[in-house]
Amino acid sequence: MSESKKKPAFLPKIFRRFQKTLSSFINAIAETITTSVHIPEIAIGPIIGSLITSATTLIIGFLTISNIFSEQFLYRPLQIQDNNASYTLQLETYRQTILTNYLNQTTQLTLNYPLWQLQQNYNLLRANTQSALKELDGERKRYIIIFLKDNHLLTFNNNHRSSNLLENANLEEAKLNDLDLSFVNLSNTNLRKSNLNHANFHQANLLRTNLEDSSLINADLTGTNLEQANLNNVILTNSCYNIFTQFPLNFDPIKAKMNLIRPFHKCPFIVIEEEKKKTK
Repeated sequence: MSESKKKPAFLPKIFRRFQKTLSSFINAIAETITTSVHIPEIAIGPIIGSLITSATTLIIGFLTISNIFSEQFLYRPLQIQDNNASYTLQLETYRQTILTNYLNQTTQLTLNYPLWQLQQNYNLLRANTQSALKELDGERKRYIIIFLKDNHLLTFNNNHRSSNLLENANLEEAKLNDLDLSFVNLSNTNLRKSNLNHANFHQANLLRTNLEDSSLINADLTGTNLEQANLNNVILTNSCYNIFTQFPLNFDPIKAKMNLIRPFHKCPFIVIEEEKKKTK
């Protein structure tokens, strides 16, 4: 047994003090009775016996209370920590199993069907993708997006057409920083609290996308459709836009500290103070 789960050392000390005090108390009572009250010697034994029985009952009660105290206030937090650790482990195993199964199933689909046929019929792949994304954490969602992008399942026909694979998908808290998501259809997608720093959304469709509380520092938003998107509390510092970028009504890119560039120019990378602190 680890030292953290041993019984506290102060409980035996308290018990010994209590026992010593109680013994002194019983002796004092017995002495008082025998000196102040005339009691036959034959009755002294039963009286002392009764006092000892009472003292034993009190000691048992004290030990019971101390055990309850230890269980509820001393050992309970340790038990909660063990339960939390077990739950976290089970959750991680569950999520990893979902990711592994999804990658295996999708790989099998790409082997069984020609790419052009799979691109034209997304029904099963879309259902599997959105079901998996709903259960995964931000880092594992990143792996799925990378897998789909590398296998040309998010855009096709030389990026002139986008699939609806991620439309209405749950990508909340996804870690998609530094990814190339140009021309990708993310309309109606939940990207709340996501890390999208340095991501390339050139000519991507973010129509009605929920970007609340997300970070798009140094992101490329040139030609991006952001109409009706939720941009509450979004960090857009140094993200690029051009005359083709479509914003929600009453949105001010200058106030958001965005960087206007000329058409057909690349989005420059600018290191800001917040990132400098992170790299030190």
